[in-house]
Amino acid sequence: MGYKDLRHDPHYTQPLPSDESFLREELDLDRPGMEGVRESLNAGDIDGARDVYLALIASGATKRYYFEAADMPELASYSRKRYADDPEAVLALEESELLIKSNFPLFKGRRITFPEGTYDWNGWLFDSSQYQLHLTRFGYLKHLSRAYALTGNEAYARCFNDMMKHFILDNPMPKDGTFRVEHCTWDPLSVGVRLFVLPEPFMALFGSPSFEPEVKMLMIKSFHQHGVYTRNYHASHGNHVCMQLRGLITLSLLLPELKDSRDWLAYGMKELPGYIRQNVYEDGVQFEASPNYHQIVMRDLYELVALLQKLGIPAIEYDRTLEKMFDVLMHLMTPDGQLPRFGDTDVLSSHDLRAVMSLGAYMYNRPDFKYLGYEELPFSLLWRVGPDAPESYGKLEARSPQATAACFPIGGYLISRQDWSGDALYMAARAGVGVAGHAHADTLSFIALAGGRELLVDSGIGLFEWNKERKYVLSTRAHNTVVVDGGDQHVRSAHWNTPQTAPCRIWDFRSTERYDYWFASHYGYTRYDDPVIHSRKVLFVKNRYWLIVDLFEAREQHVYEQYFHLPPGAATADFGRGRVRTDREDGGNVLLAYPELDSAQLALESGLYFLQGQYHAKPVVKRTLKATGRAVMETVVLPYGTKTPSLELSRLSAVSEGAELDRLDAAALRIAGDGWTDDICLDHRGLRVADYLDHTGNPVTEGLLPKPTIREIEYGGRRGVDDVLLHSLT
Repeated sequence: MGYKDLRHDPHYTQPLPSDESFLREELDLDRPGMEGVRESLNAGDIDGARDVYLALIASGATKRYYFEAADMPELASYSRKRYADDPEAVLALEESELLIKSNFPLFKGRRITFPEGTYDWNGWLFDSSQYQLHLTRFGYLKHLSRAYALTGNEAYARCFNDMMKHFILDNPMPKDGTFRVEHCTWDPLSVGVRLFVLPEPFMALFGSPSFEPEVKMLMIKSFHQHGVYTRNYHASHGNHVCMQLRGLITLSLLLPELKDSRDWLAYGMKELPGYIRQNVYEDGVQFEASPNYHQIVMRDLYELVALLQKLGIPAIEYDRTLEKMFDVLMHLMTPDGQLPRFGDTDVLSSHDLRAVMSLGAYMYNRPDFKYLGYEELPFSLLWRVGPDAPESYGKLEARSPQATAACFPIGGYLISRQDWSGDALYMAARAGVGVAGHAHADTLSFIALAGGRELLVDSGIGLFEWNKERKYVLSTRAHNTVVVDGGDQHVRSAHWNTPQTAPCRIWDFRSTERYDYWFASHYGYTRYDDPVIHSRKVLFVKNRYWLIVDLFEAREQHVYEQYFHLPPGAATADFGRGRVRTDREDGGNVLLAYPELDSAQLALESGLYFLQGQYHAKPVVKRTLKATGRAVMETVVLPYGTKTPSLELSRLSAVSEGAELDRLDAAALRIAGDGWTDDICLDHRGLRVADYLDHTGNPVTEGLLPKPTIREIEYGGRRGVDDVLLHSLT
C-alpha cells in the first residue's frame, strides 16, 4: 500500500488546520499591515480576519510577485490590446477550453481526460509514473490565468477554483517523510515545483469572484504546508534542490506574512548560490550532461532573478553565471530550433527555447541572444517582466552571433556550424564528464544536421522506467561513438545517484575560415585489465563534410564496435565499397564512407529512437574491428540532398623525418567529391594521451598534462608544419 491508499488515514497524513488556528499560529500578526487581522481575531470574527488578510494581498500594498493582484486590470487590458492574436495567447485559450472539460495535457504529447468534475491525482497514467508527476505539477494552469486575462471568462477562474479545492482536500500532507521517496502527489520535487508554478494563477485570478475566499485560504494553508515539507525534505544535489529552493524563496516572497517566511527566505538566499555553483561549471554548463537539464536549472535562475529584480532584491551573485548559461544555450541550439538530445533530452518546444533567448536578450541587452529569440517580446514573458518591457525589447536590434564554433571544456560540449542560418551544417559533440542519472554513456558521441534535418541522431531520453528500453538509450551502443569489448564506457546504477561518466579530456579545439577541428580522449575503458583509451578527432571541412578519426591505445587484443545512428527511415548499404546512405526522397540525406574497409566489418542493424513518448525503429551502422595494440578507424560523413553524390577516398603517402608514416601515425587522405578535391593530413604522433592518467589511474593536475609536439610532414606532394593540414585542389 502507498500514498494513494493511505492518504486519508490520519495515522499517515494530516489535514489542513482550521482558519482560526492557521491565522493565529502561522501568521505574524505583529507585522505592519496585519492590525486588522489581529483585531478581527481578537473580536472572535474568524471569517472577518480571513477576509482582511485576503484584502491585504489583493491591495498590492506589499510587493510579493512579478505582478500584484491589483495590477491585473492593467495586465489584462494590455494583453487584449497587444496579444489577442498572438499564437501563445491563442494556445492559452485553446488549452483552457480543454481544461474546463477536464482534459489535461501531460507531456510527450499525451493527454488524459477525467469525468467532468472528478480527478484522479494519484493514478498510474499510461506506461510511466512521469505522467502522474506532470499532472500534479500543474504547469498547464498558466493557461487558465492567461486566458482569463484575455477574455474575463469566469469559467476559467471557476475551473481553477474547483480544481485546487479538490486537489488540496484529496491530497493531505504526509506526516513526517512517510512517502517522500514514492512517486505521488507529495513527491518532494513536485512539492517544490508547485511552489513556483501555482503562484501565477493564484495571483492572476485572485480578483475573480469565482475564486472563492474559502479556496484562497485553502491554497494559502496548503502553500504553508508545502513550504514546511520542502524545507524539511529538499534534495542535497542536482537540479532538484535548485527547483525546491527556488520554490521556497518564491513562497517566502509571495506570503511574507507567514511566520516561517523570514527564515525560509534567509535560508533559501543563503543556500541556493552554493547549489548553483555545484550545478553549473565555470564555463556555464550544467553538470548533468543533458541540455534539457541545463535549461531547467537556467529557468530556475532566470525566473528567480527576474522576480528578485522586480522586488528590488539584489541578485548579483547570479548574473555572471546566468549570462554564461545563456551563451551555452545559444550555441547548443540547433538550426531547427532544438537542443542536441544528449543525455535525458527530448524534443523540446522550439517556441519555448526562442522565448528563453528573448528573455536573455531583454535581461542582458544582447543582440545575439535576440537573434535566436523573437522580434517582439513573447506573450509568456509579459507575465515575468510586465507591460513596460515590450517597448524597450522592441528597440533592441537582433544580430547573428559572431562565432560559429564553441568549446565548453569543463562541461564538455563542442559545437560547430556552417553559419547561423536554419539550413546550415551543424555538429555538436559530448566530450566531458556527466554527473548524476540524467547523463548517458555518450562520451565522444555527436549529432549532425544539414538543411534543418537530422543526419546522425541520438537515441533519445526514453521513459524513466528501469526496463530494457531505458537501458538501451542510456548505453554506449545507443550513441554515435565506440563500444570496446561489449561494455559501456561507465558502469551506472539504477538510481539517480549513479557514478559519473567516463573521464574525458579535450586536447584541441580550433575554428578557422576553412575548417573546424577538435580532438578529445576518454578513459572509461581504462578500468579494463588491459586499459584502452579511445580518442576521437573530428575535422569539419566547410561546408562539405566531416572526417571522423577514432584512435585506440591498448596493448592486447580488443573488439571495437563503432556505431552511427541514422534517422528513422530507409538506408542502403554497399558493404563492398564501404558505403552506407540514407534514402529520404525529400532530401536531407547523409553518406557514410570508409576507406580501405573489409566488408565483413560493416553491418546495418536496427536500433531504438525515442521521440515524444514513443519508441521507433531506426537504422544503425555498425563497424566492427578486432585489433591488437594500437588501432584506428576513419569515416567520412557527407551530407547531401536527393541525388547520391560521388565520393572517392584514397590514401596519400605521408613522410616525416625521412620515414614514411603508417595510418596509425597519420591520417593522410585524398577526399574527392562532385567538383572538389581535398588533401588532408592529421598527425597523430604529437601527443601522448596516456599521460593524462597518473600511476594510480587518476587524471593528473593541469600543470602535468602532456604538451603537444609539431613536426614537418610531406604529404600529397606538399609540406606543412602542423598536426592538421588541409589543401583543397579544386
